[in-house]
Amino acid sequence: MSQTPEKKNRFQVSREVQEEFVNSVAETMLKLAEKAGEAQKPLTAAPMEMPYLPTTGREYGGANMVRLMLTSMDEGYQDNRWITFKQLDQFQKDNPDLKMGVKKGEHGVKLLRPEEIFFTVNEDGKWKFHSQEEAREIEAQRKQGADLPPTQHKTLFYPFTVFNAEQIYGFPAKEQPSPAMNEPQRNDFVERFIASSGVAVDHHNGPASYSHVENLVKMPFPDSFANSDDYYAVKLREFYSATGHSSRENRQREPQTLKSQAFEEMRAEMFSMLAGAKLNLSMPENSASAQIANWSQKFSGGDVNEVFRAAADAAKMVTTMRQFEAGETPKTWWFPKTEEWRGLEDKQLDRYAAKGVFSLPVGKTAAKNDPAQRSERPALVDSVAAFNETDDPITKARLMLQNPDFLDMALKQDPNAVRDLASLCDTLSQTLHMELDEKSRTESAAHRAPEQQTAPAPRMRA
Repeated sequence: MSQTPEKKNRFQVSREVQEEFVNSVAETMLKLAEKAGEAQKPLTAAPMEMPYLPTTGREYGGANMVRLMLTSMDEGYQDNRWITFKQLDQFQKDNPDLKMGVKKGEHGVKLLRPEEIFFTVNEDGKWKFHSQEEAREIEAQRKQGADLPPTQHKTLFYPFTVFNAEQIYGFPAKEQPSPAMNEPQRNDFVERFIASSGVAVDHHNGPASYSHVENLVKMPFPDSFANSDDYYAVKLREFYSATGHSSRENRQREPQTLKSQAFEEMRAEMFSMLAGAKLNLSMPENSASAQIANWSQKFSGGDVNEVFRAAADAAKMVTTMRQFEAGETPKTWWFPKTEEWRGLEDKQLDRYAAKGVFSLPVGKTAAKNDPAQRSERPALVDSVAAFNETDDPITKARLMLQNPDFLDMALKQDPNAVRDLASLCDTLSQTLHMELDEKSRTESAAHRAPEQQTAPAPRMRA
């Protein structure tokens, strides 16, 4: 006679669905990291939009947002609409002229719905569950002197399944999204976002890193990167590390353990993937799929709560970035107010100027140690397309100077105007050199000992 399996309680169910969730997140991250390492290109064909529920317009947040964005990257979904079967059924009833349904053989993605439970433990050790209102009433009575056991609460998770719009036949076409940022616009956005956050960035002749002691992101000089994608992918990753400072999210608490460091790295990898998908950036070169596999094996099944929190933390910063992009003051408590942004941006520009960084990478730039990369330049067709898309004369001049073929075309059209522009560039270069030399001498006299050498000549980029 077969034995009836013991029914699982709500805590066991919550634990199992959360384990399944975080292990799936870790496995997808591993798969994407391996794919990025092989391809050395962005994980998505185009910038990815935030996943949302089409019937209400509400965006998915926290760890659920991470799960959906990673799944879209893995499956190649270009649609960012996700809906449950029940919501789809109601949408069908509200629109009887449409014939919709989940395509045969398609499988949904399990997300988690959190629920707070409240309980007291009696003298016999048995739990008694209460509603939130009852729990508040018990605590109010305890404050008045009533001899009652204290209320406790836990967060349990229950699964629900959603389907992407591409998995549904007959689903209405998506409205045309707003035009994606081009490369110069994206680079400018990242610069303004990081500067306005108050995270300081400096450049040096070493690897990319974040110094917790100095509270400073240290980046290699821009011309050491093959292109702007690589530069900004690395910069955003190090920026995320800076958000863990005690003045911000305060994640780097002492003492640091192997486990805490692993989860901090996992947060950074998650953010890199999500931000890269949103901005069409490649994975940073220091992202190692082997590390993600190691974290998955050692920690995912052993501490699901921590992995879940790591996903929620990474998603929180992606949401902050989206709010900044929309011109809103991000809800993140430590992010500076709107009126402070301009001053913080000016401070960041001063740091760049002090190191001679006047031009950050746009398109292909010269890689210092790779002769093959030095010969690469923007294609003429790309330069012409970007030239026609902008009305900004400064941007037009920059595009013309970046491409020799385009410059030759301009010389044939109006050689005198191009020579005047070249003369202006030469004059500006000399002026900047003189200003920086004067600034270096002033700072040396005020802050350095007489025996110290003066600062090296500032680096200029053509």
